[in-house]
Amino acid sequence: MKALIYKFFCYTGASLAAFFLPITWALTSIIAVVVIDTITGVMKAGKSDVDKVQSKKLGSIITKLIFYFSGVVLGRICELFIDDQIPFVKLVLVAVMLIEVKSIDENFKSIYGYSFVDKVLKAFKKISRK
Repeated sequence: MKALIYKFFCYTGASLAAFFLPITWALTSIIAVVVIDTITGVMKAGKSDVDKVQSKKLGSIITKLIFYFSGVVLGRICELFIDDQIPFVKLVLVAVMLIEVKSIDENFKSIYGYSFVDKVLKAFKKISRK
């Protein structure tokens, strides 16, 4: 009986590892960008008024991570069962990155007075003209 339970947990663990291993980079990227967004958000709130930093607002980070992780896992499931030629995980990750980079840019603009996305786009335009 113990051997059967041991095999069950070994096979289940190996299956979960095989499922999540290809998307660990995506989950790590989401964590990194959400942490950067949180840091810039706290800096923005701290610049205007320290009282604006509230645990209630910081608690939304957990909800945000759950939704983003769910999107990546659904993308992985779609890759496995619908079509592995369509990069569903990467498409979800691009959408998440666009949302978070825009949020970071808004915080950055509020803190420093200019948008780093605008600066990068202007630099690309100058490079493309040459």
